[in-house]
Amino acid sequence: MPKKGSNIYKRKDGRWEGRYQKERNDNGKIVYGYIYAKTCSEVKKRLNDVPREATKQKQSAGIVAEMAEHWLSVMSLKVKPSTLAQYEAMVRVHIIPQLGQMPFGEVTTASISKFTHTKLQSGRVDGNGGLSPKTVRDILSVLKGIIDFSVSEKLVKHPVTITYPKNQQKPMRVLSNAEQSALKDILFEKPTIYNVGVLLCLYTGLRVGEVCALRWQDFSHGFNKLSVCQSMRRIKNDYGDRKTKIVIDTPKSKSSLRDIPVPEFLVPLLMSFSRSEDTFFLSTVDTLLTEPRTIQNHFKRFIKAADIPDANFHCLRHTFSTRCIEAGVDIKSLSEMLGHASVNFTLNRYVHSSFEQKRESIHKLERYLGL
Repeated sequence: MPKKGSNIYKRKDGRWEGRYQKERNDNGKIVYGYIYAKTCSEVKKRLNDVPREATKQKQSAGIVAEMAEHWLSVMSLKVKPSTLAQYEAMVRVHIIPQLGQMPFGEVTTASISKFTHTKLQSGRVDGNGGLSPKTVRDILSVLKGIIDFSVSEKLVKHPVTITYPKNQQKPMRVLSNAEQSALKDILFEKPTIYNVGVLLCLYTGLRVGEVCALRWQDFSHGFNKLSVCQSMRRIKNDYGDRKTKIVIDTPKSKSSLRDIPVPEFLVPLLMSFSRSEDTFFLSTVDTLLTEPRTIQNHFKRFIKAADIPDANFHCLRHTFSTRCIEAGVDIKSLSEMLGHASVNFTLNRYVHSSFEQKRESIHKLERYLGL
């Protein structure tokens, strides 16, 4: 159902549906009321006439679950659907089960530290150990948003200090030169549009969501340049029959909107597969679009055929970045091609001297000193 403003949707039967906060149950959870009309404007008018008891500030702070619902309702007007879906998942899966029934007055630095420790040790939904520091940091950021919102609404008096776990960055999986060459040979052997999609990511650094949202109109006339202007992902679906849905939207940051030169050796291949401008780049005769997990599955088959040890799709982006650094590409240009918000991120993420580079530095010093 297409969304038109705050909590107003067009139903499959043609009617418009408006949702409002009707009351709260004994556990503090919001109970919604619904209004139906033939037009969006009529729903808006009737919603304005509804007394919103649940939006009035309470004398007491309530419980964490209540504040989380309120915060999510506000954030639904500020962030993209894909971002909201991530927030809702963290609240539903991690925050409410452990902290949901806790009165906000009992949320302290100590209780959040205990929550953090539990997530790190045994926070996985499948029960197989703890969550990564990165995931726990993301959950704590959502919890902080809920707390800060409650302070701004004067529902609690003071913010709570949150200590974030150190983010232990995992080593990047980068294809070796031999692995990259083997993958390239497999992709050129009997190329399909999926082969071309993987090649494009390997030699331009595109993210999987970006290549899936790419349309033929995003290529220049000579196919020597592409423009990244959208990204695709699958998110939780609160309406309709399916549990999830595909969302195509602009990237989160302005820096992700960018133009990237296409390597010349890929141009003839792109030309041979080109279709009408408004068609998705990865569409086929049987499919209108290709979602990320589909191209990821094809990638797994490609690396298996090339006898390459297991790697995820994102390693293509890491491999592109690493090869650029090795080739002496300037950091500013690489950062812009990758769509990073700052050059510092690119430097910290990808610019690491190899032992051979360090050895060459010592040789330079020896030559300079005449040793």
